[in-house]
Amino acid sequence: MTPSTPRKPKLLVVDDQAFNIQILYQIFKGDYEVFMATSGAQALTLCADQSPDLILLDVVMPDMDGHEVCRRLKADPHARDIPVIFVTGHNNSEEESLGLQLGAVDFISKPVNATVVRARVHSQLMLRETLRQVQELNETLEQRVAQRTAELERALENLKQSQDNLANSEAKATLSTLFASVSHELGTPLGNSKMVASAMAEQTLSMAQDMENGQLKRSALSAFMEQLNDGLALLQRNLERAVELLGDFRQVAADQASEQRRVFDLKLVVQEILHTLSPSLKHKPHQIVVEIADELMMDSQPGPLGQIVINLVNNAYLHAFEGRSNGVLTISARIDGDQVQMCVADNGVGMSPEVKEKLFEPFFSTKIGKGGTGLGMAIVRNLVTKTLGGRISVVSKVGEGTRVDIVLPRVLPG
Repeated sequence: MTPSTPRKPKLLVVDDQAFNIQILYQIFKGDYEVFMATSGAQALTLCADQSPDLILLDVVMPDMDGHEVCRRLKADPHARDIPVIFVTGHNNSEEESLGLQLGAVDFISKPVNATVVRARVHSQLMLRETLRQVQELNETLEQRVAQRTAELERALENLKQSQDNLANSEAKATLSTLFASVSHELGTPLGNSKMVASAMAEQTLSMAQDMENGQLKRSALSAFMEQLNDGLALLQRNLERAVELLGDFRQVAADQASEQRRVFDLKLVVQEILHTLSPSLKHKPHQIVVEIADELMMDSQPGPLGQIVINLVNNAYLHAFEGRSNGVLTISARIDGDQVQMCVADNGVGMSPEVKEKLFEPFFSTKIGKGGTGLGMAIVRNLVTKTLGGRISVVSKVGEGTRVDIVLPRVLPG
């Protein structure tokens, strides 16, 4: 047999009459690898040696009848899953009921009809192969769910450690809020994944019990396969959502914690930060537009830059869009020689000259006691000028929105 030739299913025919064995051999020899036994003892030996895919078993035999052979097969852990079809000349309901109770999957009367017996054997082999695939899928599914759950638990533990490390830094205090939002957001996909996995495990167990009891119907199997496919699709979507959210937050947290410089894509960093913010912002009616060219590369510190974006976004949602339901915040950037010019502009309520004058003063806020700390813009200016070596300016007018212009060196000096 060449590697490309599919394996023929193994069929064990058991009958004490050579004539009956020859009939069944002629029916199946073209499509199956047929083994023959003329006694119960010989059948058990061949079964142990060859591990057939299906057994056609005569009932009335001397010394050991088919019922006893079936009992011993079903008591053997290595053979109990092999489908057994009884073939007998005793065509009555009591005989059929006893055979099914012993674990047989079907009952065929002699003299056999070639078309009928061929169809029933084929159907049982297809059913067994389908159940085998379902069992393998369930086993690998449980492994994948367990692996992914362990990865998510480790990631959450890392996030908690990052939160502890950042607790003493006022400039990074926003991450505590982000962590709470991300943790809350993860509850939905992880809860859905657990529910789907549990339901699929219960359905698989029920199917296995029906199979062992000889009560599995083709309609039930088809319905189960459809439910399994739907469950897998839902599980995949939820796990991908959780992994994506954790991946972005892990990168943001790592940048914030280390403050180390690296080469990065500005658009990608901004999108990661916005994705991390999305759980706390998604219930607001406003939108954020990113207008940054692909592969605008910088050699700088993405952590402080991320903190700048976080504070400006939160500032806009807290102050600029008050009383509005159509807020738009646009984050744009372009290269200008050795510099990167960023602009964060909103269509919000704007600021009076008096408020704009005090914007960068520590502890100044129009929302003290209502969600504002008065440190956000002071932190932004400090990060822009002292940490990243840039400059910042603000243009704003009451009723016409606010624009924050930031100029940064594309390559951080030193």
